[in-house]
Amino acid sequence: MQEYYLIREFKYICIMDKRLQYIVSQFRIQSDISDIVAFGNGHINDTYLVITKSETTPDYVLQRKNHQVFKDVPGMMDNIVRVGNHIREKLMNAGVADDDRRVITHIPTHSGAYFFQDDSENFYTLCLRIANSRSFEMIENSHQAWLTGKAFGQFQNQLSDLPAPPLYETIVDFHNIEFRYRNFRKALAINYNNRAALVQKEIDFALAHEIEMHTLLNAQRSGLIPMRITHNDTKINNVLFDENNEVLCVIDLDTVMPGLVHFDFGDAIRTGASTAAEDETDLDKITIDLNLFEAFAKGFLEETKAVLTHSEIILLPHSAKFMTFIMGLRFLTDYLEGDVYYKIKHPEHNVQRARAQFRLVAEIGKHEAEMAEIVAGLV
Repeated sequence: MQEYYLIREFKYICIMDKRLQYIVSQFRIQSDISDIVAFGNGHINDTYLVITKSETTPDYVLQRKNHQVFKDVPGMMDNIVRVGNHIREKLMNAGVADDDRRVITHIPTHSGAYFFQDDSENFYTLCLRIANSRSFEMIENSHQAWLTGKAFGQFQNQLSDLPAPPLYETIVDFHNIEFRYRNFRKALAINYNNRAALVQKEIDFALAHEIEMHTLLNAQRSGLIPMRITHNDTKINNVLFDENNEVLCVIDLDTVMPGLVHFDFGDAIRTGASTAAEDETDLDKITIDLNLFEAFAKGFLEETKAVLTHSEIILLPHSAKFMTFIMGLRFLTDYLEGDVYYKIKHPEHNVQRARAQFRLVAEIGKHEAEMAEIVAGLV
């Protein structure tokens, strides 16, 4: 999950090995440990590769879950295990032989819990490492976009019949536009170092789009679109591929919770079909790549059009604008508050991000009719 939180670091130094070995020993592992090394490049959790001594047993991935971001780690792990078990059951019923490579397998502790809490109140989880897998940091071509769309579409399809009760809300109000506007107005009142005077154009843009950005929330409240189970971090680096670059499974399920399908579709387009980085300074470089949009939408709808409603499908193009806008609004809010939430590389970084996201919102608006035609043609 790629966020930029200003949080206290919980990394151990020097005595790391023995402490981590003790933590791993609390889980039901199949082999003695050879080594534990830092693993991956995530921004939220501390992640380690647990290497076992036997070549016939798997390695593991250990994570310290950031309980400053995820306030209810037990609830989060309940979500993850329920989702994983449901997908595994569907794979087995479909006769898929290598189900251990098609879904993340979490390891319980000796007491049966799927997390271990140490004496410093840090939470740790352990899962099997999927061997001979790889991930990509960005979508490089239309084929990858199509595969990524299929991966997240299949994930949505697999969970469309997950039985009650509802999943826990891992991060409360994560994509709640009313909540984001309330925070925005509070930030305007704070107006750290009179920054509002420097970003009046961006403030006006945010206020001008307020009614439009309630479209999804209003549709959900009126019953036009249902709540579903959503991943909420649908970047290509959360898809694992095999040796032949075919999709294995979707990973990083920390933010799986109730939501609108548009959160997943829209954020995938925001990050995967933009022609520039989310903090690009040259706004002329920023637009939407319609070829990547069409490829992702094609893969996604191949897996979901049988379960999505007509209203949900119609609103898919708008979701790209919505998810881009809500990120721009969050960056602008943080800038007005004095950069208290996201990590920044320089004092203008948050407003730079906001400008880039708002530019992409405007570009999506120019092509929204074409995007709607593409979606209509796919179904």
